[in-house]
Amino acid sequence: MAIHPNDHLQFNPQTQVINLDNDGFIKKTDKHIFNWPKGTSIFDAHPFFEILRDFEQNNFFEEKTVNFPCIHIEDSKVEKICDITFTLEKQEVVIILFNYTTKYKDLNQIAQQKNESILLARELELKNKYLLEKEEFKNSFIANINHEIRTPLTSILGFVEVLERTKLTFEQEELARIIKRESLHLNALIDDMIDLSKIESGKLKVVEERFSFPNLINGFKESYSKIAEEKQINFETNIDPNIQEYLIGDSTRIFQILNNILTNAFKFTEEGKIVFSVIKNYQRTNKLSLNFKIEDTGIGILEENLPYLFERFTRFNTDKRISGTGLGLAIVKNLVDLLNGEIKVTSTLEKGTSVNIKLPFKFEVTKATPERKKKKYTLPKSTTKFRILVVEDEEITQYLIMKVLISQGTFFVDIAINGEEAIKYIERRKYDLILMDLNISKIDGYQVTHIIRNNYGDKFISEIPIIGFSGKSNDIARDKCIRSGMDDFISKPFEQEELIYKITKQIAKKAAD
Repeated sequence: MAIHPNDHLQFNPQTQVINLDNDGFIKKTDKHIFNWPKGTSIFDAHPFFEILRDFEQNNFFEEKTVNFPCIHIEDSKVEKICDITFTLEKQEVVIILFNYTTKYKDLNQIAQQKNESILLARELELKNKYLLEKEEFKNSFIANINHEIRTPLTSILGFVEVLERTKLTFEQEELARIIKRESLHLNALIDDMIDLSKIESGKLKVVEERFSFPNLINGFKESYSKIAEEKQINFETNIDPNIQEYLIGDSTRIFQILNNILTNAFKFTEEGKIVFSVIKNYQRTNKLSLNFKIEDTGIGILEENLPYLFERFTRFNTDKRISGTGLGLAIVKNLVDLLNGEIKVTSTLEKGTSVNIKLPFKFEVTKATPERKKKKYTLPKSTTKFRILVVEDEEITQYLIMKVLISQGTFFVDIAINGEEAIKYIERRKYDLILMDLNISKIDGYQVTHIIRNNYGDKFISEIPIIGFSGKSNDIARDKCIRSGMDDFISKPFEQEELIYKITKQIAKKAAD
């Protein structure tokens, strides 16, 4: 189709029409885009037009239209992005240039923004994946190091308790006290690391349960009154008498929060007093809010340090005689947030610090019943000692448990160092109870328990009481023990009294059955 000068396209300022003869010389042009003179060769205008020679060589003499989008054309003065249409006739060639420079640049910018958006989204996705993998590695590392540290720590604390019951000189008593104090400090650090890891990974869940509020407060009164007496400072408590006796909330986390704050108050107060106050903020239907206030006359905190008070591993006191991990307040802040509470700290250097904590609770509208006390158990009467199988591969823990149990005068103790050996022992001898380490070699404690519970017709074997123990001191480990068929669980490091209580309880229950 021929394009004539009087066609409307010729007058479009974004369009240029060029008529060529068969040798490629410009016969006519409107110069709306490029100023190429009449009589000059189109092949000299731009290398792109060399494509016309291919048309000639391929005998494109019949009328034919060919389109080329997004072609960059430039000469010494002008640079444009055009769509180009060739109309091939026997007598001439008509070229139409459509100037879409602005549109193509806009489209290019949009495409670039889209690509950048895709790349940014991919970058964020990879960063998120990296952070998740990093968090998973951190939690796994902390869990493993927790188990590895608690095993020797159990032995240290256990043998210190054994040592304290022997005849010691004053100097030896002091050394034993220091070992125990530092070991408990290390144990507290491990607990703090585990708690902080759980909070940050979202694995720490709020457990709302009914508890005795007076018992919680009286526990603090009793414990910290003794510390106050030792430090020769005053400890005052002001508790609102209108607070319900039984509340619903996470008593474990509330104890952890208040205990951390009170510990700090006593740690940094050498004279004067510490005041622990609890008042009711409001009460609506079965909900109420309590304000816990702990004030001390201690060394105080600089005002510029207050914004960084709840950061991890932050310590503003350089006195090495005052121990601390720098994790306690970070855990407190995270726990308060987890419980939908608020915490505010004000302090004046050399005058003291005041900590205000607001926490929400619920309470039962119906009349409350008193909590059940811990049931007492005694070993059944027997003419022989009770035989305990300890399945443990750590030699020092074996020796500790043997020492503790034999000192009671009512137990014989056998030691199996792995799961296979434990199976052989129970097939040869009758036992009254098994203490089962969960992470023994060859066959772990869960598998051994499964075999005992399911592979024997002899009820004395299949129903033998089993107490699992591990350095992983959490509800997940305990629940897994119970689901695998064990009767109870104790975490490392354990108190000797707790160990004896659990053993006595299981033997007494088995005898009653």
